[in-house]
This record gives sequence, structure tokens and C-alpha cells, in this order.
Amino acid sequence: MTKLLSIYIVLENIKSGRLHWNQQVAISPEIAKMSRNPKLTNVPLSANRTYTVRELYQAALITSANAAVSALGNAVSGSPHQFINKMRSTARQLHLNSAHIVTASGITNGQAGKLGYSSVAKNDENTMSATDVARLSQLLLKQYPEILQTTSQSKAWFDKGGHDQTLMNSWNMMLKGESQYDPALPVDGLKTGTSTAAGGNFVGTVKRNNGDRIITVVMHARNKKTGDPARFIQTRHLMNWVYASYQPVRLTAQTFQLSNIKVPMGKSLTAETTVAKPTTVWIGRHQNRNQFRSKVLIAKNHREENGLKAPVAANTTVGQVQLSLAGKPISQIDQTGTLKLPIKTINDINQANWLVRTWRYFWSLF
Repeated sequence: MTKLLSIYIVLENIKSGRLHWNQQVAISPEIAKMSRNPKLTNVPLSANRTYTVRELYQAALITSANAAVSALGNAVSGSPHQFINKMRSTARQLHLNSAHIVTASGITNGQAGKLGYSSVAKNDENTMSATDVARLSQLLLKQYPEILQTTSQSKAWFDKGGHDQTLMNSWNMMLKGESQYDPALPVDGLKTGTSTAAGGNFVGTVKRNNGDRIITVVMHARNKKTGDPARFIQTRHLMNWVYASYQPVRLTAQTFQLSNIKVPMGKSLTAETTVAKPTTVWIGRHQNRNQFRSKVLIAKNHREENGLKAPVAANTTVGQVQLSLAGKPISQIDQTGTLKLPIKTINDINQANWLVRTWRYFWSLF
């Protein structure tokens, strides 16, 4: 599943223009050798030719081709170790604090051969917590939703009509047409992962009935043989549990307003605010939005003693609202403790005239 971090970097480079979908990528002899080892990959690559970024990207995501993602790493950074450095720095930037990165693909350092590190143990391999895998997946889907156009494919041709033509089969058995497909859970991604140390792993995602998308992470599932469905069975249980136990609540300017914000020197003594952008919060099935409790935290540059500083234009982000539910914190994958959301003004907030401000200041002294 670490390939998701490699793919995040590839998509980041494509978006910035440093990499292009039709750009040709040369294959080094070491990567070509890896691609011919049936224990490590399933898409053969030839050292005497090139492939497009798109071809290698699809191979890395659809059939988890280790050599393909290693070639993409070279295209981004110039060498395997420079790309590993890029992966490590990106993990820090994304606050994936548990990430331990040794290879671009997730195979062990020993399996990487000359692409690995002579100073690192052969059995060392990438590790990451379930929380960080979920965080990475959330960022991928938010910033690059087009990834689902590829991860939703159960089959695709690689180098069709060429010397290395290969029919790629996805390892995701929950896709339509596969053995673990469930029409009530139209899974369209995201990535499987398997190793001796890790067992069967799967980060899945589904958007049911055009509702809100959920992400699940299953790690260390049983993996007795190739095709063992245990990770997908557990994913189905987990997805069904989420839908049975939780419900999404959409917070927008129409559904969520805070009207008690004090404006000591405003023409009006209170102001209305709302969330800076529409936000979905998942709460228990037996809970409701009336149980939300709010505490407003005005930003330093918009704060004066006892409240909000006037004047302020409409749609200005002025701080955060700290939300709890029925007296308990709302857990979020990307935050610790109580949920905090940016808030903005709904209308212009005008300042009172100087005479009124002087009078109010005078009375505030007593």
C-alpha cells in the first residue's frame, strides 16, 4: 500500500508540470531485471525501450507492478535513493509520522537488489500505521480524485500490441465482476498490499447511493495463499458497520450558523458566522445535529478584548469553532482532540461611530 505515497508524488509532479502523462520513461537494467522476476512483479519491462508515464502509472495501481512504480520514481527524482528521500520528505510534509520508507514499491530491501541499500538489513521493509494510510488515502482522493478512474478498473492492457503486451488483473476482488463484489458496496479503489510480514492488507473506498465517500483500512488479514479473500471479507464487514453505525451531517452556511459572536465595538453587538467551507461530520446513527456544542476561538488578528474586532467584511475567515457532540470530542483522522473548523462572517460587520465606541469603552472600565 506504500505505492500510494509514490503515486501521490507522481500526481503532484504531473499537476505541477514537471512530469507529463505521455512522457517516455527509460527502463534501467536493474528495473528490467526486477520486472522479469515473477515473485516481485507481473508486468515485464524491457531495458531497451521506453514506456509512457501513464502506462507505468496504470500498471502500478491496477496490478501493483513493483518495477513500474520504481521506474516512475526514477522519472521523478533521477535515481532510486533520491526518490526514497523524496518519499520520506513528502511523508513528513503530510504528517505521516509513522512512515518508514525503504523502497518505492514496498518490497523488502533485499528484494530490491541493486535498487536497495547496502547498509540496510535485507528484510527491512516499508511500514506505516493504519491511521497514516487512511490519512494518505484521504489526501489522494481529495486532491487527485481522478485516481479512481484507474483503481476502479479490474482489467486493462499494458503495452497493447507491443513486445511486452500484458493483460493486467487487479488484485482488488471487491471490484465489479470480481469474486468479492457486492452491489450494495460499489467499491472503486483503492489499493491492496501483501507481504510475508504484513499479511493481507487493503485500503478500500466506496461511495454508496451517491452519498458521502468512506475509506477503510484492513491490515494483517489472513493470507494463506494467493487469492485469499480474508482482507475483502473484513473490509465488507467494516464498511457495513460504518454505514449501520454512523451518519454524515453536512455543515453549510444554510445548515450551521453561530449567531452569538460578540462584537464590542460593532454597529451591532453580535455577528453571525458559519463554517468557512462546507464540511461533513460523521456522527452516530442515534445522534443528531442538535447535540453539537460550539466554542468559538477568534483568531488573534481579528480579536479584541471580549470579542471580534470591527469592521470585518462578509466571507472573512475570523477564527475557528471547536465542536463537540453530546459533551464528547468528535474524532477526526487528521486532527487530535476536539474537532476544530474554520469559520467565516456571513455579512459585513460595521464599526459603531466614534461616539458610541467611546461610550462603550468608558463603561468597560467599570
